Amino acid sequence: MSHTLSRITVLLRERSEEIMGRWMVRVRSAPKIPRARELTDEELRDYTPKLLDDLIDSLAQPGAPDGASGPEIGSSKAAKVHVSHRIAEGYTLAEELRELGLLRSVIVDLCAREGVVLGGEEAQLVHSALDEVMITAAVEYEHTSSADLRRDVALHELFIAVLGHDLRNPLSAIRFATAALLKREDVTTAAARLAQRIAASTDRAVRMVEELLDLTRIRSHHGLPVEPEPVDLRAICQRVVEELELAHPEHTLRFTAHGDGRGTWDPGRMGQLLSNLIGNAVDYSPPEEPVQAELRGHKKDVVIEVTNRGTPIPPELLPVLFDPFRRSEQSQRVVQRSKGLGLGLFIVKSIVDAHGGSIQVTSTLEEGTTFRVTLPRSS
Repeated sequence: MSHTLSRITVLLRERSEEIMGRWMVRVRSAPKIPRARELTDEELRDYTPKLLDDLIDSLAQPGAPDGASGPEIGSSKAAKVHVSHRIAEGYTLAEELRELGLLRSVIVDLCAREGVVLGGEEAQLVHSALDEVMITAAVEYEHTSSADLRRDVALHELFIAVLGHDLRNPLSAIRFATAALLKREDVTTAAARLAQRIAASTDRAVRMVEELLDLTRIRSHHGLPVEPEPVDLRAICQRVVEELELAHPEHTLRFTAHGDGRGTWDPGRMGQLLSNLIGNAVDYSPPEEPVQAELRGHKKDVVIEVTNRGTPIPPELLPVLFDPFRRSEQSQRVVQRSKGLGLGLFIVKSIVDAHGGSIQVTSTLEEGTTFRVTLPRSS
């Protein structure tokens, strides 16, 4: 053992309480560690004396089997417990790192005052131990933040699921009541118009609820659950086009089909996919421009293309177009016609992914905007 190393070991051991006292004073007076001023002396000290003792013991026996390395001290159970206590006490990561930095400065200042050179092997041990405690703090804070975020997301999605479920019954009651009212012969023309507006608004609210519930299902199951069965996409597409023609008589919708449209898919989800895609095209297309839907059956898959001639999608939006709650700038101009919450294309992609397919979009002023969905016949 070298003479310098002995002096450092003796100095730190004999003056350990002084080190702790000076450290506590600096921490409490530090303007950027406000939480420390709310702690008792015992709470502030916590496991810091244990970390200091471990450091002194290792300085006393460098290279010995029982002598811990700096990283071992910094990642020890004492270090992790100390950090967990700071998290529980409301410390931010910045406060904890500043607190550990002040411990380092107290040790360095003490050695300087006493004329003890802190260098070489002992300096490496002191600094590596404190550096590792800081790394341990960062890791523990990250784990805690991730856990808190996961909990918050889970509670948020549970709230959405419960809210969506509870909204279904009153919305269904309004829907059935307006339908019954519209069938009555003694309803005046003015009352019928009001009932139709109520029915349309109710349908929109129902779609919003279904989109929120689908979002929750996607998040909870890491994808959208589907129940595939033999279906004919040509028939589903024809039905969706006819429904949208009735809902949007001012628009022209054209549907063409080539080849076999049969395969194994979830029929309900396929109807939802087509309704979202074609409905979205109608929303963003001027009435004088027709919306085109085309189905092409190939040997192993079926391709669906939906094209409109509205304002092109900005290029910077294309990479995030299928993210939830995304709307392009021009969508603000047609929001009154929009049927949902900005979840439509996100759900479309989730349906495609659940069936093992793919979706692409191209958008130019010359060619219009085309969504192309490719679905394997057996998902």
